[in-house]
Amino acid sequence: MDKKIAILYVIDGLFQGGKERQFVEILKGIDRNIFKIGIVTFNKNLFYSEQAKSLSDYFIELDKTSNKFKPFFTIWTCFRDFKPDIVHSWDYLSSLYVYLPSKLKSVKFINGSIRDSGTEKGWKNKLKKLMLKAADLVIANSKAGLESYNVKGEVIYNAVNTERFNYIEQNGEFNIIKVANFTDYKNHKMFIDAAVKLVDNKIVDKVFLAGDGIYKDKYLKYIQEKSKFVFSKFNFLGSVSNIETVLNKCKVGILCSTIQYSEGISNSVLEYMAAGLVPVATNIGASSEIIENTKNGYLVKADSADDLFDKIKFIKENYDAHNQMIINAKNTINTKFNYQNNIKKLSDLYIKNISK
Repeated sequence: MDKKIAILYVIDGLFQGGKERQFVEILKGIDRNIFKIGIVTFNKNLFYSEQAKSLSDYFIELDKTSNKFKPFFTIWTCFRDFKPDIVHSWDYLSSLYVYLPSKLKSVKFINGSIRDSGTEKGWKNKLKKLMLKAADLVIANSKAGLESYNVKGEVIYNAVNTERFNYIEQNGEFNIIKVANFTDYKNHKMFIDAAVKLVDNKIVDKVFLAGDGIYKDKYLKYIQEKSKFVFSKFNFLGSVSNIETVLNKCKVGILCSTIQYSEGISNSVLEYMAAGLVPVATNIGASSEIIENTKNGYLVKADSADDLFDKIKFIKENYDAHNQMIINAKNTINTKFNYQNNIKKLSDLYIKNISK
């Protein structure tokens, strides 16, 4: 290929979250002999900002808080300066910003905003659907996501680079972890109610919670009120850059989602599996596209702390019998969520679209 294909990625912000982590993983894996990478983002100095900048050929980071209309004007400058062949948006607002310039400048518009299975509500949902229909191609990271927005598109599952994980058998402690920000989208109450009971009954040694958010202090106080003994076993880690090291301390990784906001393909669950933990998730949204219940992990009832408690208690009492489940989980990562395969699939879609 004589000329590199210029891909302009447009993403709301480089926060610490599953979407952003996946974005950075793609940047690391994309073939720079074929593609030239540009990035436009609308929030400054965030968790992945410096890393994303180092992986790009062109990087613009705006502060839309000072002027909400600034992105609409600046994006035209980015199209002029970077001259993209393809623009790939990562959320509904970014899709809105790039729609007009992509159409007027005959740039292929790939909408990659479906990374959930029903998070957006009300007018945001309608706007997102409108931008999905306007795209030249829709890419989702789950079948459940395409179905929830009732659009046709390609599914490219999250890619997990297993080289990040070097599982080391820890000292026999039975520790559990939940990796998720403290937002409305995740059911922390379900997890904490089960975890408090597990600690109180001396089934679990330590509980790790990785992530930040508006409800973190609320749940910290919630546990403090239970008992000093229980609270001493909880570790609120906040934002973590070395999640691989923390996962090495744990036996079970948990994700509790909400019925209201559903769930997409969770990076956290994939990382649990890659790190050699037994994954447990609520049976909501796309979680069943990752976990085959009782084969490579467990799916539990939505909003049921009791079901979660029972499942973890069962894992603890029968941990040696879960070796095959852990092997199956790693095999799932190495096949369905294979890093190299999924990066290649995305690259092939770019090349196919540019030739249309």
